[in-house]
Amino acid sequence: MGFSLDVGLFLCTDPDGEEHWPLAAREAYLGAMNEALRGLGLAEHREPRALDEIDPPLDPGTDPCLLGESMGPYSSHARRADRLDWLARHVAVVGSAPAAEPPYEPGMYQAYDTLPDRGAAFDHLLAACQQEVVVLPRRLERVLCADSPAGVMCFVSAQRLRTEAAALAFVLRYPDPSEPASPVVDPVTGDPVEDRSFAGLDTRVAEDAESWQRWADESVLCHRLLRCTADILRTGALGHTS
Repeated sequence: MGFSLDVGLFLCTDPDGEEHWPLAAREAYLGAMNEALRGLGLAEHREPRALDEIDPPLDPGTDPCLLGESMGPYSSHARRADRLDWLARHVAVVGSAPAAEPPYEPGMYQAYDTLPDRGAAFDHLLAACQQEVVVLPRRLERVLCADSPAGVMCFVSAQRLRTEAAALAFVLRYPDPSEPASPVVDPVTGDPVEDRSFAGLDTRVAEDAESWQRWADESVLCHRLLRCTADILRTGALGHTS
C-alpha cells in the first residue's frame, strides 16, 4: 500500500478504480465536499466528469487514470514528508537551509506555528503531505478545514502548493544542482508562479554533493507534488490524498 495524490474524481473509468472507490461513493464525496465549502462561505467546486470538458484538450493519448502521482509506500513517504516538514519549517523560521539532519526541536515547531507572516510559510505543502486532504484548483489564503457529512475535510490551494513546492525545490537544488534556478519558477513546467512571496528567497542547501544528496528523497517528493499540481491546474480537477 502506498500514499498517493490522485487527480480527478470521475476522469478515470478504469474498472479497478470503480472497485476501489465506487462511483456512487465519489458522488457522495463531492456532495459532502461542496457542503463543507458552502459552510466556509466559498463557492462550490465544479469537478470535470469527462476529458472533453477540459479546455484546452489534453494531449492525445493522455491516460486520465495516470493523473496525479504515487508518493511511494506509506513508510517511505512518511519519512520523506517528516524530513521535508522539518526543512520547510527551518527555512521559514531561521531563514537558512539546515546544515545537518533534522533534530526535530519542539521550539522550531512552536516558532513556525506563530510566524506572523504566513506568506513565508509552507502550510499548504505540509498539509498536502497528509492523508485525506483535498487540493483545489483555486486560490485559498490559508489551509481551511470544515466539518462535513464525510468527516472533517481540509482544503489546500493548488496555486499556493505550487508556489511553496517550487520554493523548496529551489532550496533543495532540484532538478540539477549546477543549473541556474529561481524560487518563483516551477521547475517541472518552467512556468513562473503568480505568488511572489518567495521572490527574494536565496536560501539553498550547500552546493557540495554530500549536502544536496542528503536531501535527494525530499527533492523527489517536491517534484512529485509539482507534477500533481500541474495536473490539477491543467484539468481543473481536484486532487485527493490517500
